[in-house]
Amino acid sequence: MQGNMEGQTGKQGVAKLFPSLEETVLDHRYAQHLEKFRHASSVNDLTRLIQEIDHETKSLDTDLAAFITTASRKHTSEIASVELSRAKLSGAIANSTQLTKVFSSANDLGHSLTSKIKALDQEIGNVDAALSFVSDMQTLRNNISQIQYAIDNKNWELAAMCIHTINHKLSPNLVNGQFASAVIPSTDIPELPGPTIDKWIAQLKTELQTLFDDAAKRKSVPEISKYFQLFPLIDQEEVGLNCYSKFICSIITDTSRTLINSAMQGDASSKKGIYASITKNLFESVSMMLSQHTPLINKHYGDSYPDAVVFVVNKIQRVIDSQIGLITDTFYDVNRIEKLLQDIKLHSFSDLKNRLTEFPEGDSNDANDVDLVSIVEVGDLIHEFSAILHHWALYCKFIVVKYFNPKMSSPPDEGLKAPDLLIESQFNKKISSKYLPAFEHLYTFYFRRSFEKALSIEELPRLEPYLITEKVSKSPEQAPVSSVIEDFTLVFNNVLRNILESAQLSTVRKFVVECFKVVQNDLLDGFIEKALHENSPKYNQTLSLIASNIENGASSTMVSPSNSHSGTPAPETVSGFFKGASNALGNVVGTGSSMVNPNTAVNSPKLINFVIYMNTVASGQDFVSQIINNVTKKNPAYLKNSFPFGIDEKKVTNIIENDLLEPFMTASSSILKQNLVNFYNQSLKNKIVTLINDCFPESSESHYIIYSSNVLNDPTSILKFKQGWDQLMRPYKQTFHKKYVYDKLLRLVVVNIVSLIERKLMAVMKKFKINELGALKLDKDLSFIINEVCEDDYELREKFVRVTQIVLLVGMDNEEYELSSFKGEDDQEEVGINWVLTPLQRKQIRRFRI
Repeated sequence: MQGNMEGQTGKQGVAKLFPSLEETVLDHRYAQHLEKFRHASSVNDLTRLIQEIDHETKSLDTDLAAFITTASRKHTSEIASVELSRAKLSGAIANSTQLTKVFSSANDLGHSLTSKIKALDQEIGNVDAALSFVSDMQTLRNNISQIQYAIDNKNWELAAMCIHTINHKLSPNLVNGQFASAVIPSTDIPELPGPTIDKWIAQLKTELQTLFDDAAKRKSVPEISKYFQLFPLIDQEEVGLNCYSKFICSIITDTSRTLINSAMQGDASSKKGIYASITKNLFESVSMMLSQHTPLINKHYGDSYPDAVVFVVNKIQRVIDSQIGLITDTFYDVNRIEKLLQDIKLHSFSDLKNRLTEFPEGDSNDANDVDLVSIVEVGDLIHEFSAILHHWALYCKFIVVKYFNPKMSSPPDEGLKAPDLLIESQFNKKISSKYLPAFEHLYTFYFRRSFEKALSIEELPRLEPYLITEKVSKSPEQAPVSSVIEDFTLVFNNVLRNILESAQLSTVRKFVVECFKVVQNDLLDGFIEKALHENSPKYNQTLSLIASNIENGASSTMVSPSNSHSGTPAPETVSGFFKGASNALGNVVGTGSSMVNPNTAVNSPKLINFVIYMNTVASGQDFVSQIINNVTKKNPAYLKNSFPFGIDEKKVTNIIENDLLEPFMTASSSILKQNLVNFYNQSLKNKIVTLINDCFPESSESHYIIYSSNVLNDPTSILKFKQGWDQLMRPYKQTFHKKYVYDKLLRLVVVNIVSLIERKLMAVMKKFKINELGALKLDKDLSFIINEVCEDDYELREKFVRVTQIVLLVGMDNEEYELSSFKGEDDQEEVGINWVLTPLQRKQIRRFRI
């Protein structure tokens, strides 16, 4: 290969010495001669061409001969070089053949060595196995001897260690093998090794159990720990854990007995919350014991028995069920709850029924209703019941998080999963079968009885301090309400908190159902509806402001809405609701620059009561929604702590919001809407119609066909409207609940005013027409009315769009009207008019302009 390449290279080098022989040169000369031949025109030209050809032929022959000679020499030299290379290659081949023979011999020797090494390794392995067997056998013999010695001398630690060595460091086949059975038995220990070790394990198990129990009775912690750690060495983990569980159970029993005995001494048994405190102390003691003993259990049992702590928890749960059941049963019996439930069934709520019906029945049962059951006692029992269940729920959460949560496979967004240990526990079953029904009867009675009590001690605040004439009129920070709604929301908050802290989902469902029955039937459909119906305003009857000098000392004599009359404690979460009316008095003022003429006439008591009860409904919406939002939205950790399992937290939130809050808001809003419409029709409608008629009179055309600037700037009509509007609306602004009553009333009034103004304008302009100055005055008057009625509420201003566009149309000159009528959509956007009137309506209205 290399010789061929060198030959080709040599030929190329020789060719370069004769450029005249190159193919391109020859082709070029041929083309030249051919061209001359074609252009030859005479014999002389052909003769000269032949001579040139002959001359070039001779020159080519000379060059070709020289090329052949040179190439032949070069070729001969290359052949000699190849021959020399072949001679050298023959020697290399001979050496390679000899080396191959050497390698073959070495390979045979390697195979022989490998076989011998493998045989040697096998011999070494056999020797090692024999040595290990002999060593293990010696270890077995020595440990058996040591076990016998240790047992005879009651050295239980040494015996357990030797047994552990035999069971875990020696092969079972060796211990039970034929060789061991032949060589191990002796005159001192004639039995076979396997049965002997099993016998010793049984003996040690019995001895250690006895020693552990004795140390547990003496509460010798060092001895307890000493014997406890020996059980895993003899493969008796469950026996050791059973002993340890009994020891912990005895501590729990002693703790529970001590707590109960301390509670039963002297007056302690009558102390409020004593059993909830006992329950708390018991669970804290159990939790502390488990936390303290867990490291010891894991240290000695963690490797051989991974679920050691869970095993202990399962064992002590029965005792915990028994003790917490005993405490709760004691609470149940001492407070005579069964007798109390029977008395509750006898309570007929006759006072409540009489107050909510138009024709009350006799009150012969009232005394029995009041005397049989103490509402304060029931409230205390509910709170203590809730606390006991709350401590149980916290204990369950502790057990699951500490010992079961890593083993659960539920997704993190589904919360914790309660193990069967807690679900099937005896106390949990007793909660469902005994305690929860009693708890539900108690809080159902307490909730309705508290409402009944609140009705019996109802007080209404004085409205006069809210009606004092001031320069700037503002809605009250805390609207005057009946004491019933204050007491009701306080009781609702307390009961709801107790229900949620009990951490029982079924109880929450039951409470929501029973609570809404009271809210719907007794509060809204009964008390509120009756109160509003009885105090419904008469035709054209309205409130009037009073002069401040007439109501002297009103702020000091009025009833403060913050004083609760039911004797129930105010919850922290709603303490901000009930500010004193004296604080609200500082914000009770009027609107506008001109003072409203105060009326010295006495306001109707029924109308005053109507205002208070409307505020009562609105404040009830405020209070209830805020109480529920406090536990569902503002403090989400509150429900999460009480309902950590599964999606119970979401279920509770949905139950409270969807089954209680939303229906309550819907029902109460319906009451407000119906009574506001009735109030408007009875008290305000006729006066508002009069105000509008006075602003847009039909007596003459002087208000619409104007030629004098004096008439244009005459403020008589708008001042009259302002005075009438202030006299009509300011009393309600200063007394009604702003968000749920006054704002809705104002919206209703505005809608009717817009309709009245539109009809009135169409009627008077159709009758009199209107000129430019008349349209300008109309625009000024309407703008004043809108500003006076809507103030800063831009949503209400939107209601006047049709009316303002009517006034805009009659105020346009012809050029402006044509531009607004015939420009396209893009131009309309530039002008800034978004017409709500149809083109036909605009055309009809424009005809009123003269």
